[in-house]
Amino acid sequence: MSAAERQRTCAACGGPFAPGERTDLETVIDGGVLYVAVHACHSTYPPRRETEAARRLSA
Repeated sequence: MSAAERQRTCAACGGPFAPGERTDLETVIDGGVLYVAVHACHSTYPPRRETEAARRLSA
């Protein structure tokens, strides 16, 4: 069973996965190595500092 099938929702946004939807996996270390499923282009990692600074300057 895949991580997406076990979770049923995105670890980043909480939205449900559609049947057959492409997902990405991310590694989380919390007392052990875990793999969580996220929608494509979503991430549980904080944005890079350069990306976040550019986003704030454009707003």
